[in-house]
Amino acid sequence: MSETFTVSNTETYTVVNVKAVMQNTYEDILGFANRKLVDYSRIKLWIEDIVYLLNKRILRSFEIQLYDLNGVIFKSYRYDVNTYGFINSGSSSGGINYFEIPDGTKLGLFADIDFTHTKIEEVKEYLYEQRGWGNSGFAMQGNSSFERSHSSGSLELKRYVVNK
Repeated sequence: MSETFTVSNTETYTVVNVKAVMQNTYEDILGFANRKLVDYSRIKLWIEDIVYLLNKRILRSFEIQLYDLNGVIFKSYRYDVNTYGFINSGSSSGGINYFEIPDGTKLGLFADIDFTHTKIEEVKEYLYEQRGWGNSGFAMQGNSSFERSHSSGSLELKRYVVNK
């Protein structure tokens, strides 16, 4: 006797899922401003852009990148986007020791965007022309370790720390 099974994946999540996932992510990112490594106004813009990219379903991952006084990246917090299946658990925010980050550290935001997506031209126009984004960034290479997961419905952001 043989049986046939069908497995399907859907990439459906809602604005409500994005809002829920971003609550914990926002708290993670806000800690850098609380530590006075970046302005609150910049964090607000980053959150707006991440939410925009998630709602357009074009974001693969993003990183909060840490640069030393010489402008060399030494660490990042990468958030991988997972949209497959129903996810019913996640971690709370936190777990980043902001006070171990050296004074004078500068932060940057890098986004890995799906340039094959049907909405790419609309997104590029928005990011480059209205938000002042560039296209010269790169993901940090190094050893990564999983730290936390923020999830709602079928949307999950998995946070990794990447070190050189």
